[in-house]
Amino acid sequence: MTPRPRSKARQGWPANLYPNRDGFKYRHPVTRKETFMGRDQAKAFAAARKLNAMLMPGNDLVDRVVGSRETVAEAIAVFRRDDIPARGWAPKTAEVYESVIRRIEAGMGSRLAGDVTVKDCAEFIRAVTQSDRARQQFRLVLGWIMACAVQEGWIDTNPVLATRRFQHERKRARLTKEMYAAIWEQAEPWLRLSMDLSLVTLLRREDVVSLKFTDVRDGFLWVVPLKTEGSTLVKLKINIGEQLAALLAQARDAVLSPFVVHRLPDRARPSDKRAAARKHHTQVMPEQLTRAFQDAREAAGISGANPPSFHEIRSLGGALLSESGWAIDQVQSLMGHSSVAMTEHYLEGHETTWQEVCAGATLLR
Repeated sequence: MTPRPRSKARQGWPANLYPNRDGFKYRHPVTRKETFMGRDQAKAFAAARKLNAMLMPGNDLVDRVVGSRETVAEAIAVFRRDDIPARGWAPKTAEVYESVIRRIEAGMGSRLAGDVTVKDCAEFIRAVTQSDRARQQFRLVLGWIMACAVQEGWIDTNPVLATRRFQHERKRARLTKEMYAAIWEQAEPWLRLSMDLSLVTLLRREDVVSLKFTDVRDGFLWVVPLKTEGSTLVKLKINIGEQLAALLAQARDAVLSPFVVHRLPDRARPSDKRAAARKHHTQVMPEQLTRAFQDAREAAGISGANPPSFHEIRSLGGALLSESGWAIDQVQSLMGHSSVAMTEHYLEGHETTWQEVCAGATLLR
């Protein structure tokens, strides 16, 4: 239908702009909602023309000239350039996230950021994997990427934020006191030391095998957890009590090594044939620790669909400390967590197991 011609008094006025008492009002071309635009004619005219270019249906020619045409791939480029370096991810974490980013780029990279809807995001997240845990990871990363598009001014809202959060239960079984003792009995001396160190200090696998004797000074064990280095900047100054002192003394054996946890290799290898991350021939790599723990666990007859891993020692140690009277914030500090909620997640599931156990005292030899 042809619009009604403007009166002579309003010749040259932008569409959808009308007088309103002593000022101007703008009527939304779709919703018909009216908004007061002030009394300054020049500003009201300029605002109305801009709104018409954005809101009027079928205004493809305007959009083609001045509209936002950036793609999701360009938002990914911004995320890689500006956001990732500041996150300080550990190499393994960076590798996992890069794999997720590449799949998002392959699946949605060519889409215009401004055309991506909540439905598009939801359908992509559901289709990319059947695992709820992995879906939540894709939702998280896609949300970071689209947040860059918002921050660059390419879109007004982040459509990922309106998608479903996927809940997933922890499938890995908790490590009990009895399991720990059984695995410990099957372990080699260096693995026993690793287990006991993790139990007492609550350090992760990577941090246990990275400990050096030079980290012991002034009555403390000084540790910068690899997972937090460059991100949360957590630094641990662990007081060396009786149990930890005994373990450190035990580590000083006949093998000359800068590492607290060490072992002689089964066979000598030339330096150019060693793993790139290996700095010393006696150094234990994280993957070696994992495999040795798995072997000892199987030898102890502990199996199941999701048997406890070495990382569960950290959870067990925290539960023991909590049961012995430590406050939750004390356990949080030793674990290096940024939130109490994360610490509570680690400790849950142990309530019925640790009623009569002191922290580590009955487990160390």
